[in-house]
Amino acid sequence: MNPLAKKLTTAVLCVTALTSPLFMSGCSFSKIANGVQQGAQKASQQDIKVFNNYIEAIGDFNSWSVRFGYAINPSVQKLKEGQHLTSFMAPHFDTLQQKLQAAKDAGVPYDDMKEPLDNVLAVLKDIVPVASELDTYYQTNSYQADNYAKEQQLGPKYVQLYDQFYAAYNQLDAVVHKHNTENQQEQLKELKDSGKKNAAAVQEVHLRLTALLDGFEEGKQIDVNAANQELQGIMDVAGTVTSPEYNTAKSQLNTTIGRVRTFLGDQSADHYNDMIESYNRFIGSMNRLDINKLDK
Repeated sequence: MNPLAKKLTTAVLCVTALTSPLFMSGCSFSKIANGVQQGAQKASQQDIKVFNNYIEAIGDFNSWSVRFGYAINPSVQKLKEGQHLTSFMAPHFDTLQQKLQAAKDAGVPYDDMKEPLDNVLAVLKDIVPVASELDTYYQTNSYQADNYAKEQQLGPKYVQLYDQFYAAYNQLDAVVHKHNTENQQEQLKELKDSGKKNAAAVQEVHLRLTALLDGFEEGKQIDVNAANQELQGIMDVAGTVTSPEYNTAKSQLNTTIGRVRTFLGDQSADHYNDMIESYNRFIGSMNRLDINKLDK
């Protein structure tokens, strides 16, 4: 699959309150902590706030990269093939660098995040100025004046750093996604134990849909029948939510499920990207939910 077609991850324990800004503004642990017993082994409120910084950084980066993949992918592909460019677009490496550095300065909540985070920041330090220089080069049409001399100088360097970046970034993305999923599964258990049926159903729908799409990304052959059965199961759970607060997210869920089924019927890159974009919009609607209103 396209390496830029990454999903948003949601701010841990904030959907009720997933990504990436995913309820980022104003998302607080207290939105779901009320009435939910917290065990000593669970993440502290501060850890969750710190972790959400990474969720926001990665989610924003993934979302923007998917949305503008139609321009980002050809830029790097043509440079790899030695073709000349007249326009250029790179992922938001500079913004990611700023947000990840700020997140690191605030703390690293899990030990297994430290090495992949440092690796990503190290590559970003190199690729950000190269991408910026190339962007200015094409924006100002300087390639017309130097007959692509700077492109020949910087193009191979950018391609090399681009590949190095995604090798490192995919590891960080996977670690963050793993912890985020674990935290949300714990949240689901707490919601069920506290009798919050609507909130629990909403969280279960999100987790099951995410798990299904994660399976597609692994590059394995897809069991279409099993996937369609799981989609029906997800819709059945969503149908149990009685709160009108869920209506917008449910509408986007239905659209996303439709896109998933289209992809299952014709597993093209375009259908895959459409599915991921729809999923991202669903996550955006999820992160505007307030858990306290779902079970009133």
